[in-house]
Amino acid sequence: MIQNLKRPQKRLALGLSLMVLASIALAIQAMFVKLASDYLSTNFLTFARSFVNLVLLLIWVVLSPSAPKISELYKTKNYKHHAVRSIFGVAALYCFYFSISNFSLATGTLIFYSFPLFVPLVSRIWLRVSFVHRLWWGLSVAFVGLLFVLRPGEHLFNPLSIVPLIGAMFAATAFVAVRTLSYTEPWERITAYFFTLAVIVTAIVLHLFPDGREVYSFKSLGFAFLAGLFAAAFQVLMTISAKFAPMRLISPLVYLSFVFGAIIQYFIWGEGIPHGVILGFCLIVVGTILLIFLYPKDDLNFVKGKEKAKKMPPKKK
Repeated sequence: MIQNLKRPQKRLALGLSLMVLASIALAIQAMFVKLASDYLSTNFLTFARSFVNLVLLLIWVVLSPSAPKISELYKTKNYKHHAVRSIFGVAALYCFYFSISNFSLATGTLIFYSFPLFVPLVSRIWLRVSFVHRLWWGLSVAFVGLLFVLRPGEHLFNPLSIVPLIGAMFAATAFVAVRTLSYTEPWERITAYFFTLAVIVTAIVLHLFPDGREVYSFKSLGFAFLAGLFAAAFQVLMTISAKFAPMRLISPLVYLSFVFGAIIQYFIWGEGIPHGVILGFCLIVVGTILLIFLYPKDDLNFVKGKEKAKKMPPKKK
């Protein structure tokens, strides 16, 4: 566990800035996924994104003098944490795609992106990190803002909504695993395990469930490539940001991707922004600001296990 490891240098301003950039990359990725979805299936887009991610990472590893060598890229003693990050990350991805395929986009996205609310809980159960109770103020305000932005419908109470909810728990676990791995591992190794498993799983799913309606063209494949490019940027920026700030603090900043997404939606598709959504944006910004200002300096306290009762010395007669 991280209790016995040297903690990475905490640089909150840098960690927060990188996570904001990651949210922008996430919004741009969603734009290209939406553009590509008219020509390509979800299974193909998921595979293409994972494949592009892995190829870009390997190019970086070969060209960068600071990156681990290819022969050392997968050498680690933290197989357990890599497995948790990779398996839960890929499972969360498929839960998310299931949710947006079976519900309205707003409802499915809302349930899945509730994962920042589970990050403190996962940290408490898995790593035994104590709750910072005042952070719930910022988390709650940001999540209420998300409700206004997404305006979920009646399908929110569909029994199948348990799938994206489970996906949110998977995503929270993957985020916490990234922070844990950042204590000892370079970001290239963390993303290499995730991208590799994602390619294997998505390739198998694509092979088992082919879609004959795919339209392969320079335009559609270009959109798929750009979606993968910005997905890689999101993963890398998010992973690096975890080296400088705890996930309990930076994970809610992913809500900002909805703000950037709405701006993109307005300029690309000409869709206006309802007043309720603008109110939601404001609440998201207020919630994230509250998180930053309420976050304590002494933020990493652990819950102690039950201590064995000490034997009392016999009383002197």
